[in-house]
Amino acid sequence: MTAASIKRGNDSRVLSVLMLNPAFSGGGYMHGLCNALADAGCYVELHTGPHYVRTSRSWKRIAYHPRIRFYRHTQLRSYETRGPVRLFWRGLRLVGHLWSMTRVLAAVRRFDVVHIHFLSIPRLDLWWLRAIARHVPTVCTVHNLYPHDFSNLETTHRIFQRIYAVPHVLVAHTDHTVEGLVQKFHVPPEKIAKIAFGNANHLRDQRGVPTPAEAGLDLAGPPIIMMFGDLRHNKGVDVLLRAAALLRDNDVSFRVLIAGAPSVDPRPYLELAHALRLGGNVEFRLAYVDEAAVTTYFRAATIMALPYRTIDQSLVAISAMSLGRALVATRIAGLEETIGQAQAGLLVPVDDPQATADAIKRLLTDEALRRRCEANGRRFADAALAWEPIAARTIDLYRKCIARHQQSGDGSP
Repeated sequence: MTAASIKRGNDSRVLSVLMLNPAFSGGGYMHGLCNALADAGCYVELHTGPHYVRTSRSWKRIAYHPRIRFYRHTQLRSYETRGPVRLFWRGLRLVGHLWSMTRVLAAVRRFDVVHIHFLSIPRLDLWWLRAIARHVPTVCTVHNLYPHDFSNLETTHRIFQRIYAVPHVLVAHTDHTVEGLVQKFHVPPEKIAKIAFGNANHLRDQRGVPTPAEAGLDLAGPPIIMMFGDLRHNKGVDVLLRAAALLRDNDVSFRVLIAGAPSVDPRPYLELAHALRLGGNVEFRLAYVDEAAVTTYFRAATIMALPYRTIDQSLVAISAMSLGRALVATRIAGLEETIGQAQAGLLVPVDDPQATADAIKRLLTDEALRRRCEANGRRFADAALAWEPIAARTIDLYRKCIARHQQSGDGSP
């Protein structure tokens, strides 16, 4: 099949792609993929929300076309406010979401492919997804089989089983996700494409990166064990805190830094840290970390800790490897697959504070091992997670998706 061609102004491109990510979740990944596709000759529009503007200020090169189509006046307010005021802004955000999806549906025919990431309101977005797939070839990347911290497995499973049946092609990053789609959701294997989660090398070269002192990071003290990103129950914060207590009792010199905005009530974790008498060893920075400061935080860490209970793939893990940081992580899903292949750290069982403490202590005390893990991770990110071949595979997938859509006649998957 010959690739569809389009013309935008003076740009003659191979394929026109609409990237749909309303909340701009997984920002570093989205930026890398959109840039790589644009570099390969595609015309790429990213339809997203104002969180993109906040995140992208430090990026030096943007080859695609971002469009703020969602939550223009409500997204950041719904993040930053609390109580009844937050509920008010979330209500307005819901109304805006419905209007924005209507506009997306009106625009999809301008594109050769729609590529969807991170549906914001799955119950509602299922209907829009069906409408979009009737009109244009549709790809959906399954970053996680289920949303983070979902509340009702049976209901959530039914919703996502319907969602995964709609797109013409699903993209998965790990064998674990492919297996889950086939066995749990009964997706035909031929409908799934495994494409790696690309590196976060853009973090190595950003504008306005603060110094450690400007970020309030003291590098003169004990080594830092860092947990980074939105605070969620699935991340095993309690496991890391109990491991920290074991390290302290074994006279290991360390500091634990837990940095990121809370997506759940942080009080149980603060209370656990107090009960374990970790005041001098653990610091919570429960606030959004600006993208320009992410590199500073990662480089300040001696070890990155990811004692997750559930995850398919982790942008934190990929970023740590891209920046050459050793990891201690649980032996699950994408963490085991990626970190294990890269030999970028030590893997431990889920919910095992003792094994977590032992692995952290080993990396802290064996500098040669830690340096090997750092070098291995960076080398793996540069080679196995390079964006150019990922873009080539993605474009090939788009072409197959277009062919499948044309063969179906009515646009059904």
